[in-house]
Amino acid sequence: MFTGPKVVTLLNFDDTLTKQEELRRFPHDLVDLRDLKGTRMYCAPEVLGEIATRLGKTKRGITLIGSGDFHYVSYLLLAAMTRPFTLILFDNHADLKQDHPHAPLSCASWVARALELPYLQKAIIIGTRGDEMRWVPPRRREKVLFLFFTGKAWLRQVLNNSTGTVYISIDKDVLCREDAVTNWEQGSMTLAELLLALREITHQKEVAAADVCGEAPLHPLDQLRPAGREAIRKNMRANVMILRTLLLAGSYKKAS
Repeated sequence: MFTGPKVVTLLNFDDTLTKQEELRRFPHDLVDLRDLKGTRMYCAPEVLGEIATRLGKTKRGITLIGSGDFHYVSYLLLAAMTRPFTLILFDNHADLKQDHPHAPLSCASWVARALELPYLQKAIIIGTRGDEMRWVPPRRREKVLFLFFTGKAWLRQVLNNSTGTVYISIDKDVLCREDAVTNWEQGSMTLAELLLALREITHQKEVAAADVCGEAPLHPLDQLRPAGREAIRKNMRANVMILRTLLLAGSYKKAS
């Protein structure tokens, strides 16, 4: 059951989400971050602090982040959790690369940093290569489970290996090109497979919050071309279907 606030939060780093008109039909907050410098792919501590300030301390339901270049914002959302939980990550990349503790947080390292959070009990990563385990420190390997979505057993493993409370993070680069268009190498999961998994998870677990990224950052001229318009359409459809699946999963509290 999804128990987060009804409100959807759109993070506006680069206008990729504001171009998706159907998103405005959902009750939402819009957090403008376009004035911040040095946010794409890497984020210095002082800028990350400013993002955290603008997000505020209000418990969030579903946050749409924008491009996968900003997926590191998930770390801030996970850090706001106040009870034990499992991260269920759908991503074609594990984002587990190790860096110096004082290095800028990046879209490639945020999961590795999140493994140090006190309430994160386990990270279940779905859709990426198993050899990504090499990036996990030995002392943290018991907290990470890689799963492949072939067959039916993988979804049972998700349900059997997670805590009662979960946080879902989705990078649409886990999806095939027929269902989403991103600026990263993409996987082969279909949108139908993802939605089925979300329905099962929300029926059997308490989903405290969720986020979605993976928009295609397009030049303004490309947005007017057929390929650009099609990319926006595909991503908007995927986002709408994901939002509907999560929000219709059960009862949820109104935003404070």
